[in-house]
Amino acid sequence: KQWYQRRVRVRCSRRYILLSLYESLTARFHPTPLSELPAQLQDVAEEHRAVDYLAACAHPTPAHSLRVVVDVMCQGLGKKLRHLGVDCVILEDNQTVDDAAKIALSEGRVILSRDSNCERLIRLTDPGRVYKVKSLKATDQLAEIRQHFNLVVTDEDLFSRCAICNSSCFVRFQPDQAKALKISQERCNSSTADSEFEVYDRRVQFAENIHISTDGVTQYGVRLKLDKVSINKFCESKTFWGCYDCGKMYWDGCHLKNFKEKHKL
Repeated sequence: KQWYQRRVRVRCSRRYILLSLYESLTARFHPTPLSELPAQLQDVAEEHRAVDYLAACAHPTPAHSLRVVVDVMCQGLGKKLRHLGVDCVILEDNQTVDDAAKIALSEGRVILSRDSNCERLIRLTDPGRVYKVKSLKATDQLAEIRQHFNLVVTDEDLFSRCAICNSSCFVRFQPDQAKALKISQERCNSSTADSEFEVYDRRVQFAENIHISTDGVTQYGVRLKLDKVSINKFCESKTFWGCYDCGKMYWDGCHLKNFKEKHKL
């Protein structure tokens, strides 16, 4: 009994010291109570605060129907998902988990994250909207996401989105058309003359006609990045595609076959 009483007195004295230290610090620095701190996002309903990761999908998910946002730790994964035709927003280095939550809620996207604040993301959004990526390498992450979401990837899905800007619209060129525009760009030839080209959504469905000047600038001011295409590609490839929004150029080649073999598509 005496031993127990001594133990109780020691514990009480320690708590008294800690309480005295807390009171002296708060009196000096005047911290703001948590209830008075400004909220970063709108308050989330109480029933939405439980930690609830996104469960695996039992039914097949077409790649082009999946809409996600990935954090800065999964930027490599994001580009690979775009190669599969997934509608993927990739956070910039200066963006935070709060930005991911805002984008997910406003655009109806699923969040893919390896951030240590994953549980905070869940509390800022709806239940089942966040998936915590476990793999470290982008290739392994892609396999993990394909399995978790039961992704179905068709040939029409592959490379149907721009890896740089996520656009799904592309201007289609024949080799001689793309080559003529490249030569004109290199010679800095610019005129008011232009030609009409076809724009396709996901490279499959016709969307509209677009006018492009002789130096490879669209009617919306986007300059096609033809300087990145070597001249011999115009003899090797049958079709060229220019991103509608950023101007990055794509063409048919062995990279499609290599990508399918690497990821077992």
